[in-house]
Amino acid sequence: MKHVTLLGAIAGDVIGSIYEFHPTKDYNFPLLVPQMEITDDSIMTIAVADWILHSKSLSHDELIGRLRYWGHKYRYPMGAYGSGFAAWLDNPNPKPYGSFGNGSAMRVSACGFAFDSIEQTMNMAKRSAEVTHNHLEGIIGAWATSVAIYLARTGHTKEQIRAQISHDFGYDLYHTCDEIRPGYSFQGSCQETVPQALIAFFDSHSYEDAIRLTVSLGGDADTMGAITGAVAAAFYKEIPDAIYDFVMARIPSDLKKIVLEFEEKYGGQEIPQGRCGVTPENITHLSPNEIFVFGSNLAGAHMGGAAAAAVRFFGAKMGVGVGIQGHSYAIPTMQGPVSTIKPYVDQFIDFAKHNPHQHFLVTRIGCGIAGFSPWDIAPLFAKAISMPNVSLPQDFIDVIQSLK
Repeated sequence: MKHVTLLGAIAGDVIGSIYEFHPTKDYNFPLLVPQMEITDDSIMTIAVADWILHSKSLSHDELIGRLRYWGHKYRYPMGAYGSGFAAWLDNPNPKPYGSFGNGSAMRVSACGFAFDSIEQTMNMAKRSAEVTHNHLEGIIGAWATSVAIYLARTGHTKEQIRAQISHDFGYDLYHTCDEIRPGYSFQGSCQETVPQALIAFFDSHSYEDAIRLTVSLGGDADTMGAITGAVAAAFYKEIPDAIYDFVMARIPSDLKKIVLEFEEKYGGQEIPQGRCGVTPENITHLSPNEIFVFGSNLAGAHMGGAAAAAVRFFGAKMGVGVGIQGHSYAIPTMQGPVSTIKPYVDQFIDFAKHNPHQHFLVTRIGCGIAGFSPWDIAPLFAKAISMPNVSLPQDFIDVIQSLK
């Protein structure tokens, strides 16, 4: 297995290349076929990486120069450039042309890997899009793809990524590939390809599985492969050797030089070990390994707030006030002062340590009807701040860090 960044998008593009105009709905399609090549998706992805690596100020003009240089050098790739982008390439005075096509999303992956915050990532993603795709939907497609990559590479769970992208960008991501596939066909807009490509990632269990899922939806296979592949590479951290070798052999040497330079510079940026995640504000779905941690009472009367949600959605049982229940974990908070809550939090932390394969999403326990504040409860979770299989509310994290 090879650890990759940019190559996740390129491999998805290459595998999807022969299925763009000959779509398949067969998950078991031939994965590596000699006729596969890089398309405009890979060329423009590498052009954006070149801009990030080598421009002095990351300006629009420098980006335009890189896109046009590589676009003219490889003017007629497999599948061709879209008509609007081709006209932009050939215009001596190129201007944005109001596109909401998925070209902004397919070329943005370098932005998701190169920067140290969501704010920087979004700023550069917008800049990478708006020189051509300055319609809001085109920019949203670039934002959603790059932020998904950023969250995936910094250790967030699939459900955290799904919740944040859905909330921030308005995409409906609560479907499955099996639901989408029967009625789906080739689409060229961001709003009709980016959500489907992300859902393929959410449904997957490996990089190859993600690519098979996205291509077998029967849509714009190379572009969706690039989008899904980039996020999957960020999340799974590696791709199979056979895919790596197959794709690298199809990248021209001058483009390959940029890919390898980008991999060397940014390929080691993974989530720092020993850091908790951040619990999403609204949790409605869980991955198979996720556990919803909520505040309860010793009687197990889960009548309101997060406790009621735990019963309704995540397997909590009425009458059970402490511990693991289905995909939930109860911590009693109604029995007295903070000192009476601490033993149950310690018990939870010990349980989480002994179950590293599960990811525990701690809600704002004790800060609702129990009447405590984050300043009361958060210090109880100080030992969990260094546990990568635990997520805490952001205000809990802020309190704990302020006390160091």
